[in-house]
Amino acid sequence: MRIMALPHVTGYEVLEKIGVGSFSIVYKAVSKSTKETVAIKCIDKRYQKKSFADDVVNEITLLKLLQHDYIVRLIDFMWDVKYIFIITEYCDQGDLSNFIRKRHKLSEAFVKTFMQQLALALRFLRSHNICHMDLKPQNLLISSKPNLQLKVADFGLSQIISPHNPAELRYAGSVLYMAPEKLLHQQFDARIDLWSVGVIMFECLFGRSPFCHLTTKQITEFMQKKVPIETPPNMNISPPCENLLSALLKYNVQERITFEEYFNHEFLDLSHAATHENYLLTIKLLEEAIELDKAKQYSSSLPKYKEAVCYLERFVTIETDYNKKAILNLRLQEYTTWIATLTDILNGRSRTNYKVPLPIPTNISANQTYESLRDISTTTPGLVTALDIGKTGELYYAEGKKQLALEKLTTSFGLLLPLLDSEPVGLRKDMLRIQIEKWMTLAEFIKDELR
Repeated sequence: MRIMALPHVTGYEVLEKIGVGSFSIVYKAVSKSTKETVAIKCIDKRYQKKSFADDVVNEITLLKLLQHDYIVRLIDFMWDVKYIFIITEYCDQGDLSNFIRKRHKLSEAFVKTFMQQLALALRFLRSHNICHMDLKPQNLLISSKPNLQLKVADFGLSQIISPHNPAELRYAGSVLYMAPEKLLHQQFDARIDLWSVGVIMFECLFGRSPFCHLTTKQITEFMQKKVPIETPPNMNISPPCENLLSALLKYNVQERITFEEYFNHEFLDLSHAATHENYLLTIKLLEEAIELDKAKQYSSSLPKYKEAVCYLERFVTIETDYNKKAILNLRLQEYTTWIATLTDILNGRSRTNYKVPLPIPTNISANQTYESLRDISTTTPGLVTALDIGKTGELYYAEGKKQLALEKLTTSFGLLLPLLDSEPVGLRKDMLRIQIEKWMTLAEFIKDELR
């Protein structure tokens, strides 16, 4: 597609180009009325066939229908003499392909979270009898606000599955992620999306598609011969993760996992996905468990802590605010330790020294811990100095000076960690541990951004 100047879109200030597709250019823009940041897909009508116009209409129609947390939200659409504009929510982390490339590969915890979110989106699509038909990392967008979310996009090739689907759509889509039955001109159904999910999952785990070095002809021959798809050696993934990957990447569609089996798979564990409802449930479980502890009803509190930890692990993964992430991570560590303590108590291995965990705070202030900690540290000049260095690093980060921020934070850790080891048990030690965890989380954020 030819290069074009920033387009004029009524009601929006177009800021910059953020992506180029085969048939469109995507821009970042701001609504003049609401000030909301949006993405605008700009399609030049003059160079497209009628079938492509049909795809655009199809995408707009489906996006209007599909309102879901893990599906990109349609805000508006319009057109002029030259262009069609599809205006959607802006996803600030780009697409999954870019997300993987920056990190080389993703941890299994990240993969599980993204696969949960993708599965919830696909379950919603299945409830509307819709097959996406072009799932690939480039069509999965990632937003960090209010937390890390994967969102399905680009519904131009999607269809409501029926016996009357036109045959010319068989080859539509991306070959690297295309199911064997579709690529080989065989009968296919919505399970082509499950194969695509398997290839995406493989790429998340190992940093590359299983077919990334093959031509279209070689991929076709590979599938005709049903050459086994092997995972890279010395890659440590859990048995449930490996089982799901294998079940998705079956050449024979009759051997491939079904949608019902997929949605109920042990690795996905959709019942513990990081949804708003589950966050409220986590807080409720912990509040109930802590009350049961007060009454020494440990056999009743233990299963509630275990259930809450299953939820909390997912929320730690998706949290993008480093203060909140640090607090959640500390609470997760405390609850995990407390579960072990309760297990010992219930098994007759009573402990005399243990600390009952606290509930998750509903409001987490960025400066609350630092200011309170500094106030009670004035009698220890070395601690104040180390805290001030860490705070300077935090301020550098706020100013966009990431390398300087990382250097200051690293210096601060070198001073604070020995002080934490020698600090007597008490409130100041607890607050110091929280502050160090916050800044360590921030340092990890900065390292990630500097890659």
